[in-house]
Amino acid sequence: MTISLEPGGEEHRLYLDQLAHYLHRSRQILAAWDHYSARHSDPETFQPHDEDAYGRRQQQRDADTLAAFGRVYYHADELVHVAEQQLAQLPASDRMRRYAWQVRELHEATDRLYAVYNDWLTVRAALPESARPDTAAYEEPLSESYAEAWHYLDQWAIHGEAVFAVNALAERQSKAGAPTAVAAPPAPAVAARVRR
Repeated sequence: MTISLEPGGEEHRLYLDQLAHYLHRSRQILAAWDHYSARHSDPETFQPHDEDAYGRRQQQRDADTLAAFGRVYYHADELVHVAEQQLAQLPASDRMRRYAWQVRELHEATDRLYAVYNDWLTVRAALPESARPDTAAYEEPLSESYAEAWHYLDQWAIHGEAVFAVNALAERQSKAGAPTAVAAPPAPAVAARVRR
């Protein structure tokens, strides 16, 4: 894996913006799911009233979450790598250890998401020619892949804020460590005009 992402650069800011969009959208999807689940499950046993409808709605949640993660997916490993590099430059503390744990969780989730996708490509390649999108033979294994990915997408929803926190601390430290610009004394001609 070649990582060329510069912390604080234009691409990094774009990727952070895309992650922010995912975090916002994933919270909306999860809130809608929680609302649906509460209304369509027994409050004591938590068993769905209609398992088929519940399962279809859960598949929709998984697909929507994966779609929301779409842009982040292609550079999630780069975001994690930059956060790991930034953490290495920050002073150790309990807060940094928590962020480091969260970034490790994101690293694992990213690796697993990429593995799930590769597994899906293998499954898709082995499908019969008649298995096309919108057929059960295609959609069932695709839904299983989405369901497997959902946990790792949820890890990004839970821990993704750590990427922003680490970036903010790294930027603050970088600014604090930068040499302070000292104003040069005015040129003699300017100084003479000021005295008049």
